[in-house]
Amino acid sequence: MNNKRIPGFQWAMIVFLFFIIAYVLPIILKDFQGSLPYKSFVFDITAIAPFIGALFCLLIFKHKRLQLGGLKFTIGLKTIERILLALILPLTILAVAMVSFNILADSFILLQAEDFSVSLTTVIIGQLITAMLIEFGFRSYLQNIVENRIYTFFASILVGILYSIWNLNLSFGMTFAAYNFLYTFAFSMIIGELIRGTKGRTIYIATLFHFVMSFGLVFLFNEELGNVFAMKVIALSTVAVGVVYLLITMIIRVILYFFTKRNLDEIEENNYMDHLDDESHLDVNDTPAETEQATNDYEPASADTSSTVHDEQDEMNSTHQENDDTSSTVATASQDNNIAKNVANDTETTSHQLHQSEEIEPSLNEDESQTSTDDEPTNDNTETQNQRSSFFLKSKRRNRR
Repeated sequence: MNNKRIPGFQWAMIVFLFFIIAYVLPIILKDFQGSLPYKSFVFDITAIAPFIGALFCLLIFKHKRLQLGGLKFTIGLKTIERILLALILPLTILAVAMVSFNILADSFILLQAEDFSVSLTTVIIGQLITAMLIEFGFRSYLQNIVENRIYTFFASILVGILYSIWNLNLSFGMTFAAYNFLYTFAFSMIIGELIRGTKGRTIYIATLFHFVMSFGLVFLFNEELGNVFAMKVIALSTVAVGVVYLLITMIIRVILYFFTKRNLDEIEENNYMDHLDDESHLDVNDTPAETEQATNDYEPASADTSSTVHDEQDEMNSTHQENDDTSSTVATASQDNNIAKNVANDTETTSHQLHQSEEIEPSLNEDESQTSTDDEPTNDNTETQNQRSSFFLKSKRRNRR
């Protein structure tokens, strides 16, 4: 999906300048038509005007890649499908016009023999060149420019009006001019629908449609001689086929959208609806300095976001660290309490033992004194025994302590 747009002022200037050149230049070029060896139905020199207008705009305006977005020469499956339609639709228009002309006028008019003074090959080549020059200017260039900022259908209407004004022929009266305007507008709308969604592959489709229509009109009708009835039949036939074709494509698009939520051609590369959120992107028209500045504007925001994230992580880590410290403090306090309790228990036990030792010692002293009194008259063996008993008692006392 393409969201790149040409700036509004430049876009308007391109459309305006192209049309002015394409409209004014034929006034000058008509003077040179007589100097050509071919008549206008073989090659119309005014067809150069749209081509020159497109080249001039390409030279003086920026964004040349966007301006040439409608001129791609690759061929895909969709392009082949549209090429076939570009061949079938003009044949259908010519068939309807011939039948209508035959019913209403009892016959259709072929080009007079005296006007057919050139070979068929020359007519084909001349008509091909004419069609390619015109369609390069109006479809591959102008329609692509208009679609850059306007939805495809409305772009086709605008280009159709400009093309009809450019192609307007006032030489044969207002009635002829009105039918001529109607024909060229319907003609342009059909081509606009044919090149919809082709992503720039327009030159083959538009040129083929234009060539078949012009070639058929040269040989089958004499509207170029000012025949109002012929112009009326051609205009009404083109409008009828164009309306049917547009309605069929719209119905198919609505059905596909209902089932797939996408239109017939997915989303057109230059769909106006794709530009609604364009402000959130870097503008393609920014200079390198502006683009760099915009990029730099985004970087501080990213740095701030990154620092904020790091700060939050640091806060979380510090919180976890505080919780761990608190848990370790509680565990240490609990351990200290247990140690204090053990010390208190040991102290109490030691005090109890000392108290018992103090109670036992007097009784032992009494026994000792009594034993020594009773055994004074005994011999040395008795004294030795008493000493041993005293030593034993002292040892026993120490053990108790």
